[in-house]
Amino acid sequence: MQLALKNSKKLNLSLNESRLEARFILEHVLKITQKEIIEKNSQLLERKDQAKIQSITEKRISGIPLPYLLGEWSFYGRTFKVNRNVLIPRADTEVLIEKVLSKINKHDTFHILDLGCGTGIIGITLALERQLSKVILIDQSEDALKNTKENLALHQASNITIQKSDWFSALTETKFDVIVSNPPYLEDNDPHLLEDLKHEPITALISGPNGIRAITHIIEHAKNHMNQDAWLYIEHGYNQAEIVKDLFLKNGYQHIEHAKDIHDIHRVTFGQYSRV
Repeated sequence: MQLALKNSKKLNLSLNESRLEARFILEHVLKITQKEIIEKNSQLLERKDQAKIQSITEKRISGIPLPYLLGEWSFYGRTFKVNRNVLIPRADTEVLIEKVLSKINKHDTFHILDLGCGTGIIGITLALERQLSKVILIDQSEDALKNTKENLALHQASNITIQKSDWFSALTETKFDVIVSNPPYLEDNDPHLLEDLKHEPITALISGPNGIRAITHIIEHAKNHMNQDAWLYIEHGYNQAEIVKDLFLKNGYQHIEHAKDIHDIHRVTFGQYSRV
């Protein structure tokens, strides 16, 4: 409780948020479950564990995001490794997973591309959920791909290929049934960069003065790498849904839809491409 209160005051978190973070720290350091924490509530901690908890707490109070301090974070019911070279996995992205899975039957043998994969959470999750499909994960950052490979080794998905590429540049004639991307989509001067996101890699966040440079590039060039009736899914900013929809329409996509995240905000736009 004291740990939660300390975090709450310093980080401007709600008490519930602080309690959750305190629980995560205890689970990580003590290597036990929430149930075991409750059962062992009166048990004294060893000094080495106290020191670890204190160290993590002090760094967290300084503003460093908890996933970076723990070196891991949960996404879609699985734990993934994460470091400061990649964006922190967020629950908002789970709607992207849900919408993609709704288009792919477990017996389908689709060819899927995770474009700008970062941690690899999207592509690896899709590969694990749809094991007959083949998934290619690409990123232009060597550091990000190292994190991707760590997560692939952790989850042992055999239907994945990892490749370095600046968007589509290394893919030549490869075509896909589904392309998914959570690209950079913040404006260069977005105020969140100075506070909430200051610890995360800036190249994975910003995308030109209007925040849509990467999204525009993906929508325009994805068509050249899509099989007939393939789908393109893009995660975007809270205020970009209609802009992204217009880009889809302008480039000849059909059956365009939006999907809301856990905060009831349009977070994903997707559409189908059919060659006439």
